[in-house]
Amino acid sequence: MYRLLVTCLFSILIIGNIHAQKSRDHISGGFGLGMIYADNAGIYKYMQFKTLPAFSVAYSKELSYKLDLRTTVGGQILNSGEFRPLNTPVIVDWGNNGQAYFFKGNAFFVDLMPILHLNPNESGRAGEAVNYYMGLGLGGMYSQRAQRVLRDGLIENGIFVEGFVERSNQTTATAYIPFKIGFSTNLEYEWDLAFEMNVMTVIGSEIDGNNMTNKLFYPDVLVNFQVMLRRYLRR
Repeated sequence: MYRLLVTCLFSILIIGNIHAQKSRDHISGGFGLGMIYADNAGIYKYMQFKTLPAFSVAYSKELSYKLDLRTTVGGQILNSGEFRPLNTPVIVDWGNNGQAYFFKGNAFFVDLMPILHLNPNESGRAGEAVNYYMGLGLGGMYSQRAQRVLRDGLIENGIFVEGFVERSNQTTATAYIPFKIGFSTNLEYEWDLAFEMNVMTVIGSEIDGNNMTNKLFYPDVLVNFQVMLRRYLRR
């Protein structure tokens, strides 16, 4: 009887250890560069826009063979740049409607997202050299910015002759839809590296202080590329 109990206990421990080694549960932290697609944040057909730091931390919980649930918290530095001079007619038009032509600040975000693994590792077989994944979720974003609005602007013969710049600090809270695509190494130890592209489509066009559409589609969009350092919890 004693030998049987010891054998059963040992078997349970072995099975539990094997299950733990299969787990994809992990925490991760990342850093990279990002840009914003907004009404006043660049001249995109000429690839003129700012790229600035972005960061995030995340927790991912394995739910099934191909599906995880991930929570992400992060931030991104925003700056519209000054790609248009004050003698640009669109800046005068924005000012007449109380819309900013320049802003800089930060956006902070949190989201929840199911992650679909396209080639997950299979039990009893050698793991893939690289694992690919993607996800779509829902999140909330808070931004704070210093912005500039041109008031009473007047242009004559292409020369700015009159007007004044109104400066203010503003905040915006909004929902957004995050989309993520990435791939990770599979070193089969406690640590891995992942490379991700994150696209955050804001519900609205207010994050830049300007809602007069000057781009192909209405919502503002934040995009960033990050290198993530991943630490498994039960591998």
